[in-house]
Amino acid sequence: MGKVLHFTISIPAALVAAVVALSALTLRLPSRLVALYYQEQGARALARALLAEGRAGEGGLWLEPEPLTRPDAQALAAQALERFQAAIAADPANFQAHRWLGRAALLLDRPGDAVAAFSAAVRLRPDNPLGWWELGLAYDHLAPPMPFSWGDRPEEEGPASAGELSQPALIDRTSSPPRRIPAVGVEAPAVESSAGAPLPVWGYARWPLPDAPGGWPGWWVPDEPVPRTVLFAAVPATVTFRVSLPVTPAALVFWMGMDPALQAPQGDGVVYRVWVEDREIFSHTLRPQEVRAGWWPARADLTPWAGRTVRLTLTLDPGPAGDPNGDWAGWGDAQLVEAARAGGVLAGAERRAVAAWRAGGISAQQLIEAGEEARNAKRYEEALRWYRKASGLNPADGENLLRAGLVYEEIGKLEEAEQMYRIAWSIAPAKATKYLSLLLEKRGEYGAAEQILREALFNYPDASDRLEWWRALGNNLQLQGRWDEAFSIYVKAIEEFPNDPALYVGLGWTRYKRGDGLEAALGEMHRALALDSESGDVHIIIGMLMGEARHCDEADTWFRLGLERNPYSAWGHLMRANYARACGNLDFALSLYQETLALFPNFAAAYHEIALVYKLNNQPQEAVDAVEKSLKLMDPPDPWFYVRAGEIYEWAGMLDDAVAAYQHALALDPNNSVALQALQRVGK
Repeated sequence: MGKVLHFTISIPAALVAAVVALSALTLRLPSRLVALYYQEQGARALARALLAEGRAGEGGLWLEPEPLTRPDAQALAAQALERFQAAIAADPANFQAHRWLGRAALLLDRPGDAVAAFSAAVRLRPDNPLGWWELGLAYDHLAPPMPFSWGDRPEEEGPASAGELSQPALIDRTSSPPRRIPAVGVEAPAVESSAGAPLPVWGYARWPLPDAPGGWPGWWVPDEPVPRTVLFAAVPATVTFRVSLPVTPAALVFWMGMDPALQAPQGDGVVYRVWVEDREIFSHTLRPQEVRAGWWPARADLTPWAGRTVRLTLTLDPGPAGDPNGDWAGWGDAQLVEAARAGGVLAGAERRAVAAWRAGGISAQQLIEAGEEARNAKRYEEALRWYRKASGLNPADGENLLRAGLVYEEIGKLEEAEQMYRIAWSIAPAKATKYLSLLLEKRGEYGAAEQILREALFNYPDASDRLEWWRALGNNLQLQGRWDEAFSIYVKAIEEFPNDPALYVGLGWTRYKRGDGLEAALGEMHRALALDSESGDVHIIIGMLMGEARHCDEADTWFRLGLERNPYSAWGHLMRANYARACGNLDFALSLYQETLALFPNFAAAYHEIALVYKLNNQPQEAVDAVEKSLKLMDPPDPWFYVRAGEIYEWAGMLDDAVAAYQHALALDPNNSVALQALQRVGK
């Protein structure tokens, strides 16, 4: 999404104040002008609050507002909130004042108040997507932090055994993974059908009911039914659990409702009660008119019993008239949660955020684009939040997970990146194949990457990424040294894509490595050159091939031909210098690296390579300086950069620095054999 514009009021505050003062003496000021006055005052106070927090000029603030932390900033925001409330009191139809009120509430970490304010805004302007976006954002801030890794599915309590299904159970989500707590006692009356047959006195069902708007006064609530798993029973009923509560304050949350097929329209309702030991801590009479409205939220605070094992009892009784007819009531999604998460859980905040964004026409692609903007600016945590929001709008796409994986790769968290790619692969295999296979190769898991690529080529004959899969599979087999199999793969790929120069390059390199000779390899390279004679890439690769064969002068000629066509190929300049070094011409190689760094002063790989030349030239200080520069510039972190640094530190006698570098390498790649051997060598 693009940046959201900030609205300011152009009426000078002093002029408005003078008009207000004059009106008190002479006439009644129109309510809209009074509202504008208070709105302007509130906006100024909010601007001062941001200035006090050190966040002035945040153009995208309202896309992802964070609560204020400084007391002086919070006090100014509280003043602003009061001004916006006064503006709304003067003019309840003031759309912008409601939006400003919601913004102030979010900055004060009061997402429930923000939901109410933005709900009023969307009722006033249901066709304004900005109001819906902000309403969804307020619900999103209300949503509890999930106790599982981002991008994964929530941990489930696992399949129930036959024994567990024979008795009611309470889900304890304060533990990880969640667990079932079986009931220690159930009491319910015997019930017969109209034909005299006995009916079960309790059971489980899925009831699709809407959330009752009256359960959330002033809040916008989606009107679609919400299916919830219900422990239902004939009334009166009692279910008792023995619960070991965590030290962290906890709450029992559930939704009150009655079977939509059996609600008694003339009944007197049902009384819900919750007891801890012999103390009643919750009571609510669900009346017939409430029953017909849908689900009603309920919360029982268990904080006084934190850290103790207690008897928790849930009861259902007939309404005030004592009429149990048709009273098949139940506890929807009854669960123990951390008290701090209870409000968000009951609100179904994540679901409502998504519903609000959909109502406003917000698309998952817009959120992904906002995430990409943050990722490109290296605001990685913000980017991950955007991708997670996108996942709610389009959970079956997988694109948001792939983008999150790229973020984790860029910050060096390869295990988290693999987790994202594997989840995306389970959702959209064709889209995720190249990301997952490349990461597996990066981690040295060539066999796993090969299997992923072969499955994709077999299963998706019409996929748009097939050319990339063929290239990647050929390269994968090259990395494994399986030259005959790589040869077969390139031949098959060329049958499908006869005009792709990269496939001929791969085939040529494979033929050279498997021993077909330089001429055979060059024959394939020249076929590639016939398809791409202008980019310079094929010329540079032929230079690399000639360098491998130690035809050093010819190699440099091909490098020069490639760089004449593409003088800004950083990779081409680096390869030319690398092969000059491989040919033993260190002075020439050093000059080429220096020339490369003059063209590309932030090129981490060039500092990484020139450090080795300095080492070979016995120039320790220059080698250390170069390798440290490479570590500062590398993005994302690379374990092999740390290995090179460790080797140079070790050679220069800087053993503590060497150990630290090897340890950094292992933090990124725990199976890096060179770093492991190096630590053994230096005695760490």
